[in-house]
Amino acid sequence: MKEYLKSLNMGNKRIIKYQEFLSKAILIDQTHLINTLIKEDRHLDYFNHIYNRVKYNLSLSDGYLTATDEVLTDKIAEIQNCLKGINVKLKENLLEFDSRVLMSQRADLVSDLEKLEGAKSREREIFDWYLIPHWLSDTLISMGEVVFRSFGCNWWGVSSLLEDHCSKDEVLLELIEEIDKSGNFLNSSDET
Repeated sequence: MKEYLKSLNMGNKRIIKYQEFLSKAILIDQTHLINTLIKEDRHLDYFNHIYNRVKYNLSLSDGYLTATDEVLTDKIAEIQNCLKGINVKLKENLLEFDSRVLMSQRADLVSDLEKLEGAKSREREIFDWYLIPHWLSDTLISMGEVVFRSFGCNWWGVSSLLEDHCSKDEVLLELIEEIDKSGNFLNSSDET
């Protein structure tokens, strides 16, 4: 019974922390405002201020990759470094078996690199725009979420209702867990 009450108390503290987080995060729906701004932007100036507005879906030799521009660039650099290492090893006198394995790995990496360099992006459809504080926008950008920065403000574009996250609540819970890992957000409460 004590364990149950303790877990219930921890659950209540977590709910309180979630509510505190939401109050600090602002999250004011400004969908109509942002959609109007973007629609009226005849010179497409605002598109330069939208982070992670496109994504890539690719099937590579090591699995399926869903990536933003930044992740795609990092993956290309990673594969190029691996190819350099394999090419150095192939230049050395190695056993025939080792050479065959390296040649196979090299062929997979070259194929992956071609797919990455020729990848076509897909615009992410935004369903809602929420006003958020700057500290939250940095975290959302690093998580691959769509963020619009302009006029000294930041807005989070909820882009997936059925794909990566079922709802914005799941993204927020994932975000709280991420912040909790780095900043101990959930455990820094008063022990009352």
